[in-house]
Amino acid sequence: MRNPTSPFIQKMHQAGVMPIFYHSDETVCLKLLETAYEGGIRVIELVNRGEAAPKVFPALKKLAETLPGLSLGIGTIYHPWQAEEFIYMGAEFIVAPVMNEKLGEYCQKIDMTWVPGCATLTEIFKATELGAELVKIYPANILTPDFVPAVHAVLPKVEVIPTGGVEPNLESIKPWFDAGVLCVGMGSQLMRKDWIEAGEFSKISDSIKSVVQWIDQIKK
Repeated sequence: MRNPTSPFIQKMHQAGVMPIFYHSDETVCLKLLETAYEGGIRVIELVNRGEAAPKVFPALKKLAETLPGLSLGIGTIYHPWQAEEFIYMGAEFIVAPVMNEKLGEYCQKIDMTWVPGCATLTEIFKATELGAELVKIYPANILTPDFVPAVHAVLPKVEVIPTGGVEPNLESIKPWFDAGVLCVGMGSQLMRKDWIEAGEFSKISDSIKSVVQWIDQIKK
């Protein structure tokens, strides 16, 4: 098991899983955040994939401030101006689907935690040069768990979170932790669209609790 150092890395390590979601309805977003927290989640990423994202984020941040220990970040950020907008609204960390050096330089300059999306060793190395302690390998279903030890063989200090293709079952999760990831990111597999549309938040809660329990077991 790897040994986390910085407060952010420690929190991500303790969290084990980071839900990734977006919905245009503010009420639904608030319910999803609340459901995730009740299921044991302490790190959440809202993705900036719709026009409503900047409108719902302040409400999510307000709710997050009432939930002890919860960190709320923003994802699908490509450019510094996008990061600036959400940082102003209280985003605690920035997640990007790509490795944009300009975004990295901006986050490093203002001492903001950022998690860039990388698919090659060169991108990961550039990310670490710009202050990234944790990188998102994406798409995880293409890169597979075998990519992680290959990264650590040459960049042993960088931490990894896979997203895209990680499913909420032990068979999918365990190989990633066995390979050495810090945590995993899950989106629609964890917060399924049909459950959301049907208002079946209890199913989402049960799925999250199962994932948290599996990860705790794997870490022991």
